[in-house]
Amino acid sequence: MKLRKLSKGMAFSGTAVSLVLSGAVHAAAGTTAGTTVSNTASVAYTIGGAAQTPVSSNAATFLVDRKVNVTVAQVGGTATVVSFGETDRVIAFTVTNNTNATQDFKLVGVQQLSLVATLLGHSDNYAVDNFRVFVDANGNNVYDAGTDTATYIDELAPDQSKTVFIVADIPSTGPSDAVAGVVLTAITAAGGTGGSLGADLIATTLGDTANAIDNVFADAAGAADLVRDGKSSALGEYDIGSTAIDVTKIATTISDPINGSLLPKAIPGAVVEYCIQIKNTGSGSATDVAVTDNIPANATYVAGSLFVNGTTLLGVCSNDGNNEDDDATGADDSDTITGSFDGTKIASKISTLAAGATRTTRFRVTLN
Repeated sequence: MKLRKLSKGMAFSGTAVSLVLSGAVHAAAGTTAGTTVSNTASVAYTIGGAAQTPVSSNAATFLVDRKVNVTVAQVGGTATVVSFGETDRVIAFTVTNNTNATQDFKLVGVQQLSLVATLLGHSDNYAVDNFRVFVDANGNNVYDAGTDTATYIDELAPDQSKTVFIVADIPSTGPSDAVAGVVLTAITAAGGTGGSLGADLIATTLGDTANAIDNVFADAAGAADLVRDGKSSALGEYDIGSTAIDVTKIATTISDPINGSLLPKAIPGAVVEYCIQIKNTGSGSATDVAVTDNIPANATYVAGSLFVNGTTLLGVCSNDGNNEDDDATGADDSDTITGSFDGTKIASKISTLAAGATRTTRFRVTLN
């Protein structure tokens, strides 16, 4: 009988040969970079109808390479409306590690340059102050000064995200319809050592390196970066909101000396309450909102009746707010809500009236 030689030096008749692959087989996508993939082939055969001992090949092994992919997105995707003079205003972003390995990420925040803004069709006409970038330390998605102090993302596992904050102060003055554009870029860096930022990853430009982890950039183009550059970026903007104030004053007879509080009329001796409603119909906050109102010549101010920063319900003044004493000194006049009566007029002030909010100033007089 004529025999044939195997590469492994085994002879067989070739009448019954089967090939079996053994070892772990993984899909490339999702397998952690650096994983060793190894398998062997097994050859079974017979000679003259007699089964022979199967022959195994050597183990073929390779390392899974790193598929580098990161995405940055602004939380909410809309402009952050601010007012001049505000501090620590925040724009939040998410940075997601789509890489098949744990990575660090360098964070770079910049205000848009005019050229970049022109290329992106996203113009801006003023700059914010005290520009900073911080990582959410406790995962509550809220910027906590003194807690969120890290300036890079450390050891972010695959398929995990971190919230990153751009924090800035708004100048006290600026142009009308002011827009300040910002960009956050996350740059993939080497992981593996907690507590320090790794070096920026570099793409492997040559062929597959045996027994080494190559870097293959697979990211899409971001708002201000290119496709397959190991980075991702997203835009945000601070818009100075417009402010418009509507003022409505309502007079309501509370009681009179004849009817009391049951269907009272505005006769001499009646108590009348004035309610001044201030509504911010703009998109930005109004600050230092001050009200003054002269007491009519035919009426007398009711001492201690001044309430400031109340609310409304269905257009009617609610029975709430801060009861301010009539002088302009004391603890009640050292906070953000104040009120006083100087003998001829009442005055009130609240520090901030948010966009869409309505607040009231109420006081009473007695008809002479």
